[in-house]
Amino acid sequence: MKKQQKIKFKLFLLITICFLSVLYYISSISLKSYKNKNINNTTDHLIFEDTYSLGISYSSLKSSSIENLPDFNFTSILEKFRRRYEENFSIPFYTGVIVSINLLIFFKNCSKNEVSLEATSLEIKGVRLTKTEGRVFILIQEFLRVNRVFSKEKAVDYIKSRYKVNGNLNYNGIKNVIDSLIKKSVIVEGSKLTRKTVLFNSNRKHIYNSIKENPGIYKNALAKKLKLCSFVINWHLTMLIKFNLIREQALEHHISYYEFSLNKTKDHIFHTISREKCMRIIEFLSMNKRGSTKYRIGKALNMHFKTITKYLNKLDEFNLLIKKKEKNKEYFFLNVDNYEKVIKNK
Repeated sequence: MKKQQKIKFKLFLLITICFLSVLYYISSISLKSYKNKNINNTTDHLIFEDTYSLGISYSSLKSSSIENLPDFNFTSILEKFRRRYEENFSIPFYTGVIVSINLLIFFKNCSKNEVSLEATSLEIKGVRLTKTEGRVFILIQEFLRVNRVFSKEKAVDYIKSRYKVNGNLNYNGIKNVIDSLIKKSVIVEGSKLTRKTVLFNSNRKHIYNSIKENPGIYKNALAKKLKLCSFVINWHLTMLIKFNLIREQALEHHISYYEFSLNKTKDHIFHTISREKCMRIIEFLSMNKRGSTKYRIGKALNMHFKTITKYLNKLDEFNLLIKKKEKNKEYFFLNVDNYEKVIKNK
């Protein structure tokens, strides 16, 4: 049974119970009133026969009865009425309350579903969606809650039976929208994750943030920084690449990782400055505003002369270094302005 049919059946059942409870209440009052009426008529008849047989006239009996009537008290009558019908009234009253609460919840959920279909977010992690794509994506999320992985064929059937999306969108129309979502890496065939949920995993989110903050970082550096084994790192990197949140680039026999939206022209720069030894040289130069020689850098950082020369040449190539000669000595300074521009444009 489909979800809509279940909801309709539940609503019908609640209304039926409420209606039957009201009928029961009315019938119980009518039956009780009828019994009381019969008892009173029988009693009056017997009293009248007994008194008549004793020779008392009807007019005397009537006047005597009126004189002996108790004083009229409206409050006592209401109290008697409440006590008489309290037991029968409780059943429809509580049933009515339960039915009302369920109906309120039902209509509230219906309104939420309608609003969610209309007020669809048009952007998911930097990817713009059309209104139709947004509506289809909401239904795909519903599909994934009851299915292990995403299957395009099954998803199309589910969406077609679930709602009429965007008016007269037919089977092929839904299929084309799903193809567009796959092309935009919002959903991936064979995965339960979506671009919206892929970062719900804490380790994966930490890996993504580390790559975003340190473009050009290596796999080993990620494992060391986050204290995760290589198998876990590999799995999460694969998922992030599938959803186009990051990309990998091979440079100088090493694979480095970047946020997908980062300009590729800067890959080589970030690949260089993300290296541990290069970062140490940059930090040393930023602390020594008066400049330093290669010898002084090597001695302070306990680094080989060739390694220092290699990274200084790279920094000079990227216009991140300033060189000055004084008394046959070459001094190196960090080009702070250019370096800050590179860092800000990550």
